[in-house]
Amino acid sequence: MAEVYEDIEMVEDEGLVDPSEYLADIPATLISGVFGLTAFMLTCFVGLLAGNPGHVILLRAMLAMLVCAIIGRILGIAGEICIREFVSKYKSTRPRPRKPQELLTLEAEQREHDRAVQHMKKSGEK
Repeated sequence: MAEVYEDIEMVEDEGLVDPSEYLADIPATLISGVFGLTAFMLTCFVGLLAGNPGHVILLRAMLAMLVCAIIGRILGIAGEICIREFVSKYKSTRPRPRKPQELLTLEAEQREHDRAVQHMKKSGEK
């Protein structure tokens, strides 16, 4: 017996957003963050090796992080555009294959057989 959950709201599939719409700018954001944090870490490391004072190291590291985050965002957006163009071109040149006629015939025969079996089961129950 199936359990009934009254506190769960069922969502229709048609109302859901296409994943490409809400995942659109994640790569650009990720690349931007990685570039910025890498620049911050490297600047701090080099500043410590050079023996610079702490406030100078942090100021330069934050400046490097800002600049590299902006560069990373630009590169991420450019990469997304290239990937989307490639995928759309790939999909347009390679359409989804259609099922062979033999398979369509077999599927139709299988459905007809299933209907006959269901009909026989129903008439046998009476």
